[in-house]
Amino acid sequence: MRLIDFDRSTIDLDPRLRLFIEGPTNQPVADLQVADHRLYLLVGTGRALTLDQFRARTRQIVPTTSLFLPGPPPQRLYGYRLIPQSLLLG
Repeated sequence: MRLIDFDRSTIDLDPRLRLFIEGPTNQPVADLQVADHRLYLLVGTGRALTLDQFRARTRQIVPTTSLFLPGPPPQRLYGYRLIPQSLLLG
């Protein structure tokens, strides 16, 4: 998924929604990193970023940048789903 596609599809959602990576135990997206024309969503132990915080941090990033999870090999993100108070990315 490209950043512009994510932004357009979430524009009408509550900006307080928290971002998580979907898995057996949903992991909070705690930080972002740009490298090689990719936006990596980094998981952490702290609070998950809100949709509003994500938008603020990605405002200056090229809109065609693709979203990825780090790790050998990097995994491209293709979508998300809504659950109460959260967006699960996967």
